[in-house]
Amino acid sequence: MRKFLAFDIGGTLIKFGVLTEDGTIIEKFEIETEAYLGGPVILEKIKQHGKPLVDQYKVDGICISTAGQVHSDKGEILFASDHIPDYTGTRLKEEFESFFNLPVEVENDVNCAGLAESWIGTGKNAKSVFCLTIGTGIGGSYILDNKLHTGHNFSGGEIGYIPIEGGRFEDLASTRILVRNVALQKGLKETDLNGKAIFELAKNGDGIAIKEIEQLIVHLCKGIATIAYMMNPEMIIIGGGITAQKDYLYPLIMKELKKEMIPSILDKTKIEIAHNLNNAGMIGAVRHFLLQESMKPLKSITAMIESNQHKLTKREQMIARYITLNLESVPNKTISEMSRQINVSEATITRFCQKLEFGSYNKLRLLAKEATVSTRRYDQGETTSLTEVKQTYAAMLKKFDSFDQTPEIIELKTNLIEARQLFFYGEDEMSIVAQQLKYKWMKMGKVADACTTSFQMNASSSIVNHKTVVIGLNTSGYASETVKHMAQAKQAGAFTVGISSQQDSPLSHAADIHLLIPGIDDLDENSHSINEVSVYYLLDIIAREIQSGKESLTTFSSVK
Repeated sequence: MRKFLAFDIGGTLIKFGVLTEDGTIIEKFEIETEAYLGGPVILEKIKQHGKPLVDQYKVDGICISTAGQVHSDKGEILFASDHIPDYTGTRLKEEFESFFNLPVEVENDVNCAGLAESWIGTGKNAKSVFCLTIGTGIGGSYILDNKLHTGHNFSGGEIGYIPIEGGRFEDLASTRILVRNVALQKGLKETDLNGKAIFELAKNGDGIAIKEIEQLIVHLCKGIATIAYMMNPEMIIIGGGITAQKDYLYPLIMKELKKEMIPSILDKTKIEIAHNLNNAGMIGAVRHFLLQESMKPLKSITAMIESNQHKLTKREQMIARYITLNLESVPNKTISEMSRQINVSEATITRFCQKLEFGSYNKLRLLAKEATVSTRRYDQGETTSLTEVKQTYAAMLKKFDSFDQTPEIIELKTNLIEARQLFFYGEDEMSIVAQQLKYKWMKMGKVADACTTSFQMNASSSIVNHKTVVIGLNTSGYASETVKHMAQAKQAGAFTVGISSQQDSPLSHAADIHLLIPGIDDLDENSHSINEVSVYYLLDIIAREIQSGKESLTTFSSVK
């Protein structure tokens, strides 16, 4: 599983650590931001502390969550308050990609918190989530169908600036205002108090603290009600430092919301406390990286599948495995064809597509087509011999994808596991293939032999029995000696397999099962080795399945 280095740049602390692509934290640290020293100092801190971890863990990318308004495509700070001087205009993505020589993605810290909660937090099963973070200010992020909505100018969700009762929301319901009001009434300096201390006072019966917390909740609930009426999300998640007091706050919030919201809306809106808390920025930064990566055709499908494995049911995991191993064939399959091949319902495939943000199966097919075209390893405009060979072998693999022979391969695998001896019959060009396969299967612990002449085949047919597997190899399926002795072996009780490029041939009729390989006529008539390679490829799949001990086979593409 891939690893990432994530940074969460806050006004007080920079939290950072190494995470896997499913959001699991391997190791984490924190250092003081010293924001007053300015943006350039923050960049140097990240370089200094990040380089050893990049070298140690061989990470695949750098993920950054940061305060400020962020242009998430460019990875640039569009605006930052004076709290961090010289930070506005900083091109984090450009700076760190140059330094670390790794891909870098940057997103606003509140947006990252929302992404974390909708991914592996409280909102992981909700289709629409609004995450509200309360601290020095108030921020918000809106996630719909697992996608972050940042608006026209990357400022969507800036709920703190909404006017409420003659003031801005964050000037009425933030921790900063709570500290200011309590300090003012008690004749203290604001630096002598913090949110935690005020809640301790309230729990001990301090009237001023109780009154100001209640007033904060009144304003907070007006903001929550506004979100519910405007956005109508399935879930509103409250995060930020204040949530450390959730046992005290939550009952009061729900009581006040009953006054502010009509029952038909409140009853259908889940109000929850954030799950990831102090790790939300780092986790959300990784999620943002994966989402940005998913917009690139090269890795879009596999990246989304890998990062959402924890959400998938067993049947959905079957779909994921099939798509990962058969990406090139997906654009050519209807949903009903895929349903039959994987043995899952069409409804399950549709749910899979929705869960992994593809939207619909048709969109998945389009994305798969774009991805496979963009990852071709040759230039369509080239006319060299090397290119022609590459195209031919790529066509061979694609042709294999069109053969639905899973039941036959499973049957052969079962018989090979139980067999006590194995014979390969192959004349002419297949004689060398038969010899090579003999040695390969002997190395796997099988008693195997190759019969490449009529005499050898005739001799072997006299000693075969029901514990024997005989595999006949012939491109056309019309090799008379191979066909004749295959029929004799079958009559003697052996399990017989014919491998050729012709569906309806004497070899196919002489065998218990018949497996197709692409023929020269299907591909390039000048590629004289394609038949032999096709046989190796097919039997390598079966050998690998036996060695890995898998119970079932869903694709020819597992050895690509």
